[in-house]
Amino acid sequence: MKVIIGTRGSKLALAQTYQVADLLKSEGVETEIKIIKTVGDKVQNKTLSELGIGVFTKELDLAMLNNEIDIAVHSLKDVPTVWNENLIIAATPKRESYHDLIIWNKDNEKVEEFLNGKCKAVVGTSSIRRKEFLKIMYPNIEIKLLRGNVDTRLNKLRNKEYDAIILAEAGINRLKINLNEEFNFKRLDILPSPAQGAIGIAARKDDGEIIDILKKINDKKTFLEVTAERFALREYGGGCQAPFGALAKYDEKLGKLELECAIVENGKIKRERREICCGVDDIECAKKLGMEVGRLLKQ
Repeated sequence: MKVIIGTRGSKLALAQTYQVADLLKSEGVETEIKIIKTVGDKVQNKTLSELGIGVFTKELDLAMLNNEIDIAVHSLKDVPTVWNENLIIAATPKRESYHDLIIWNKDNEKVEEFLNGKCKAVVGTSSIRRKEFLKIMYPNIEIKLLRGNVDTRLNKLRNKEYDAIILAEAGINRLKINLNEEFNFKRLDILPSPAQGAIGIAARKDDGEIIDILKKINDKKTFLEVTAERFALREYGGGCQAPFGALAKYDEKLGKLELECAIVENGKIKRERREICCGVDDIECAKKLGMEVGRLLKQ
């Protein structure tokens, strides 16, 4: 059987897709990759929240529903938590880093002073979550819209259009970029976007044969954790419009799933953390935990 994989055409999207294709190949499955452009790829002068929900998924969803592709590979943080009822996330390979990085040119000594609260700096991001958390952590910050693929964003930093930019560490790692050669960087102490660092493999809900294949390359621990994170955001509401961070961690020895979430409201950070005992296959347990924390944050 040949599985046709749909993906966006950026280097990062393709790196993730090749990873999935290699995993399927290890299970004896032949694959074909089909590149599909999304609204999020075409429109670069607006924030993601201005473009609306599903900007990186809609065209891939349609191709799947029209049987043009069998599965779609996404950065799972880009997939809406309230989604098409005919599609599911059928598998998540092992998660990469969930951290955000602040990156700056080595010759820009100003950023070190900025991080210590001593001066202003222009920082690039398109994420509402990053923007709102950073404004609280660094009152001297000036946020400037940053769009484009990872190479484009790093080039804008090289050209000194920004003092610093924020990128997901997962993308840097997947593209095998060595930041040490040109830049200084550090991890930010903020909760990630739900499912940041995880690849989501989407399939048609009624395609049992494909779903059975994808189960073979699913990392159960990752799937459990990101399910809790996504259901917390789903319960809270707001989608990509909400400055919402979430991180779940499953302790396999103790059989315990812990979830911490945070939201910025009226210039303040509100946090909630809960845990529950469950097995690594207990997805309903993860949903329950996510919904509980999401409800607490709404109160």
